[in-house]
Amino acid sequence: MSAPHEPGGPRESLVRAQFAPDGRRSAPDDPARLALVLDNHDTSARLVRVELSGPLARYTKPRRQPRLDLQSRRQQEITLEVRPEETRPEGGHAYDLHAVVIDDKQETIVYTCSARVIVERFPQLSTRAERSSPQAVTDRGVVQLRVHVRNSGNVPLLVDVQRVNPQRWVRDDDRRKDERLRAARRAIRSERAAPGRTPERLRPRQAHDFDLLAEPPGYLIGTRPRRWWVPIGIRSDEMDPECVFTDFVQKPRIEVEQRMVWLAAAVGVALLVLIAFMVVLAT
Repeated sequence: MSAPHEPGGPRESLVRAQFAPDGRRSAPDDPARLALVLDNHDTSARLVRVELSGPLARYTKPRRQPRLDLQSRRQQEITLEVRPEETRPEGGHAYDLHAVVIDDKQETIVYTCSARVIVERFPQLSTRAERSSPQAVTDRGVVQLRVHVRNSGNVPLLVDVQRVNPQRWVRDDDRRKDERLRAARRAIRSERAAPGRTPERLRPRQAHDFDLLAEPPGYLIGTRPRRWWVPIGIRSDEMDPECVFTDFVQKPRIEVEQRMVWLAAAVGVALLVLIAFMVVLAT
């Protein structure tokens, strides 16, 4: 951010310039459009060029202006578009865009003017689930879940992750998996942040990895590993809560082959039939 500059130039200069309007608001998805009006009060034509400077010059298009042949007692208008990036400059502040009019033949400054543009606040987060450590656990082994969060907006944010709630975990082989995932997402977004936690302050383009420890329910005997989807809430001070899912694999402590299960079931059914037949014979 810079201090405003008053328009001006040499007293004998007959070339004037002015932004119209001289104050606008701008955002990454809503650029500010300005008109730079050059007025030649001289009795002869002047060949000039315009150079832009200030914090917003790099975000202004077109960045380089062609040479202008200002006819005598005529005006000429240049249309400029100020479009800040998603992460810079920092939102919530006013910045100045300066235009310097230079006589192309004499290489002298004939006039300067400026416009003030307010860059709107644009809070935004980018999140992704990282690979858990370890990726596979046995029975009730503790697993470390990790979520990568990046401030992809233009204002600093206080960011924290919500503690894991095992009641909202979803098994990959659940018949109602999609429905339960949607329900978990809605629940995470509607919950309030747990008190007493210290959030991380992330400046624009700054990232942080949040680690959480989780312990799945017991899995003593089974025929195959289970894959769990764990919803994790991402919260910040200026945005609605977000939800990201991370996964890990849980193996049974005692793994039994599927065919052995079917064999045991068949033997059990045969025994029940045999017992029923013996009861009928006894009566």
